[in-house]
Amino acid sequence: MSVSGSNAMATRAVLIARLVGFCMYVSAFFLPACREFDSLHGFKGYECAWVTLVNTVSRELWRSIDCLAILSGWINPLLLLYLIFLLIPRFRWPRRIVALAIVIFIAGTWVFFVHAHLVPLVGHLLWIVGILLILAGEAVEQGKVQPKTT
Repeated sequence: MSVSGSNAMATRAVLIARLVGFCMYVSAFFLPACREFDSLHGFKGYECAWVTLVNTVSRELWRSIDCLAILSGWINPLLLLYLIFLLIPRFRWPRRIVALAIVIFIAGTWVFFVHAHLVPLVGHLLWIVGILLILAGEAVEQGKVQPKTT
């Protein structure tokens, strides 16, 4: 297989992964995302997103471990920024910095889940997998085969 054919196939695979990831990401907002350990009542993804984003202005939350919940609320705006940066090729490095911040904030979300005794549900898992599928293109783009110059 030629280098250009290999790159075209990788580009197509990245596009498909990002589209599937985006569909998973959006659908996760309408599914139960988490629940308290001792409760059967779950919170839908859009409820979690709203509560964490609105609490950004709460000074007292920033001074506690609950700031990790606030940071998880910023994953969604950062992902939208990442998607905008995808459209502008010269924003390659800012896009990668945003992707790294998203991954770090995801890890913070899990730390908060442990601290707050929250159980992740299907919506959270779908949200994470969708985000990772969208961001996975960064790793594939790094490994693209470059044509040899003679």
